[in-house]
Amino acid sequence: MTPHDLLWRRLDWNLMRLFHEIVQHGGVSAAARALGRQQPATSQALSRLEDQLGVQLCERGPGGFSLTPEGRIIFDISSEMVELMRQAPDLLTQAAGSVRGHLRIAIMSSIRDREFDQILAAMARRHPLLEVSIDLAPWQSILDAVRTGEADAGIAYVQILDSVLAYEPLFSETQQLYCSANHALFGQSFDNPRALADEHFFLTGRDEPVELMNFRRQFGLGKNARGGSEDLGELKRLILTGAAIGFLPTCIVEDEVRRRELWPLLSYRPLPSYPVYLVTRPAKTRPLPAQLLLDEARRRLTAKKGE
Repeated sequence: MTPHDLLWRRLDWNLMRLFHEIVQHGGVSAAARALGRQQPATSQALSRLEDQLGVQLCERGPGGFSLTPEGRIIFDISSEMVELMRQAPDLLTQAAGSVRGHLRIAIMSSIRDREFDQILAAMARRHPLLEVSIDLAPWQSILDAVRTGEADAGIAYVQILDSVLAYEPLFSETQQLYCSANHALFGQSFDNPRALADEHFFLTGRDEPVELMNFRRQFGLGKNARGGSEDLGELKRLILTGAAIGFLPTCIVEDEVRRRELWPLLSYRPLPSYPVYLVTRPAKTRPLPAQLLLDEARRRLTAKKGE
């Protein structure tokens, strides 16, 4: 047996997991607080791991906490180890022939799409033992939740695609400018959006898609803001008061428009539009429930294209 083989056989994998937590929390003290451990014991555990490996893994001092080149290598290995252990229940369930577990989906407020509803219904039929929960969040928070593993999948607008996550386009949203039935503009139509530049607006805030922001800025809309909400349901509630006008996705106000509670103000085209994605982690780190959701989405979208 070589010294190399002996090292890996004797290595304490609990120390590797603890090292992963130390790096994730940005240092020994922060990790100790998060894990409910004593700081000296956590520091000693890190020292034991360095002794076993025979390398220095991090720099600690007035300049803060940073990884050495060797530390980055060990962190990558420990990350893979932690991820594999996290996937173990899913893999065991899959081997047993029936999918159990919990699919956690983070979704933008007021999403209304028949295809997504059918995807969820198909998942429920195909995997009756799988629990599904849905949480509402702004689109940026959704991406962060999927990236950190707090959510298995997200349904979100995406401003910039990056290689850290995987994206499957589900549908497109189009934004229209609306007023309520008790607003002075009700019943009017404008082919020049700039004619509404002096109106009071309710705005989406930080969760506003960049396509809508650029459209507003192009025509000087929203300079006179009376508030707003990142939750589209609450934004719709504000617009219905008649105190100001505001943009909403056309798909979430169909009932209100049909009942003439809201009125679309713009005849101008094109209106701001953007894709909405099913967002997951890449295949290598994607949990089984998220993979099953992605597979179902791809089946539904392929079938739709063939119709």
